[in-house]
Amino acid sequence: MLSSAAPSTEPPTPHRSSAGDPPATGTGDPPLNLLLAALLLGVLLGVLLTGGAVYLLRKPEPPAIVLQPPPPPAPTTTPLPTATPAPLTVFVSGAVAQPGLYTLPASARVGDALAAAGGLAPEADAALVNQAERLWDGAQVHVPERAAEPEASEPPAGVSGQPDPASTEGESPATGRVNINTASLDALTTLPGIGPSKAAAIIANRPYDSPQDLERVPGIGPKTVERLLDWITVR
Repeated sequence: MLSSAAPSTEPPTPHRSSAGDPPATGTGDPPLNLLLAALLLGVLLGVLLTGGAVYLLRKPEPPAIVLQPPPPPAPTTTPLPTATPAPLTVFVSGAVAQPGLYTLPASARVGDALAAAGGLAPEADAALVNQAERLWDGAQVHVPERAAEPEASEPPAGVSGQPDPASTEGESPATGRVNINTASLDALTTLPGIGPSKAAAIIANRPYDSPQDLERVPGIGPKTVERLLDWITVR
């Protein structure tokens, strides 16, 4: 009669793989390479934290910022106040409308003084006045008058029918003119513009065929001869 076998109490023999394979681990354990990676990461993190802490603890403090006061301003020279030029007092005289004393600005010129005196008079010779010239205190501005036009010469005594009893020699009895061929030195000097030297030259160059021949006398030109035509004759 077959008896039933009692159950074995020995643990089961694990299954072995082929030669060279590591024994299989349980499915619940982490892989070895992950453990190593986590360990290295922890070591590296610890080194970084330690180095950072050492750097922060031993970092030298920066020097304090010293604020420098601004440089004092350079000394400047205070400009002196400009003196106002004093006015000028001038005296205006001559051919102006209102001669007299006038007070003018320091920069005044002669034209300003003439304007203050009412301007030039009609007889003023403006060409002789430099109206752009500067004035000074105490100056006199004098405006000259134009020279009077020479009037026609009066016939000398003994000429043109009015003989001088003391000098009738050399005159033509018909016309009363001076005969330049026969007149004396004194008679020739009575002619307008003829002095002793020219009278002597007239005598030295005689005879003359016409009054125009006087042009050959030194110092006597056509204008002088033309002026003498009414006072001389050759006959």
